[in-house]
Amino acid sequence: MENKTYYLTYVVGERGVGKTTLLAHFATEYMIPPRSITDLSICKQEIQRLRAGGWENLSLAPHVQHLVYVVDDTFIARGLGYKPRISMELQFERIGLYDGVHAVDYLLPYAKIFLPEIQSKLDSRKSMTAERVADYFLRYIERQRKVGVQMWADTQIDDSADKRFRSLSDKLIEVQGKRDYYDYYGRLIKTVWNCLEFSGVRQYARYKDSGNAKIGVKTAYTHYGNIYNCVDSYSGKEYFYNGMTGNYHTTPATLTGNDKAAMLARCKRYPLFNLNEQKNNNGEVTELWRN
Repeated sequence: MENKTYYLTYVVGERGVGKTTLLAHFATEYMIPPRSITDLSICKQEIQRLRAGGWENLSLAPHVQHLVYVVDDTFIARGLGYKPRISMELQFERIGLYDGVHAVDYLLPYAKIFLPEIQSKLDSRKSMTAERVADYFLRYIERQRKVGVQMWADTQIDDSADKRFRSLSDKLIEVQGKRDYYDYYGRLIKTVWNCLEFSGVRQYARYKDSGNAKIGVKTAYTHYGNIYNCVDSYSGKEYFYNGMTGNYHTTPATLTGNDKAAMLARCKRYPLFNLNEQKNNNGEVTELWRN
């Protein structure tokens, strides 16, 4: 499975098992040499071909050191004596083929796109509603190999993302466990992920139905160094402060004891029943029992 190019890798596993850090491990390998040098070389060759064909405005910006884009999160490549390299940002809704309606970002040829927590963008429960996956995005996924673009996505529950997106994956990784190794001084020196790999969702479905682990291929990925320093753990915190105008909520609870007024006040503040549901349209109390 190692010599083949996979254009959509789908990573699944239980909460906290190490899916996002595994994505960060994959990403950081493409952000530093030798892979970054190889990718940039191929990307430049493609741009040169396009320029020769009439797209004279195309060029590779001088600040580009790799081809890694990450949606919502931020990955940081460290090690090998290179200065830290930061992933390029990308908005999920701007991934797609231009359809004359939606604004899209034109990504570099042979880009590496990482989609942490994909179920928050492609919820399978909404796939049959008006909020279904847009065609301009799916068309991009179907044709991304034409420009060498590869994608990685992770989710906690394998069928929580839209079915059409899952069906396009040509590699599925189930993360079964993660172990951190420390040196004598308590410093994290490496992280190992133990996984089962499958050639798409159909083979994975057979594994789930039968429970036969031999259907998949056992693999292990190792990251040397501190993988947690390669993920911006502060990313996403801002949503918990959106709309905040005052200080934190820290109101002390009220002790009721047997005090009648305090007890009735607490019943009013924390009602067990919705009083509005006990009234009909005329505002009268609904009779629950009739003779």
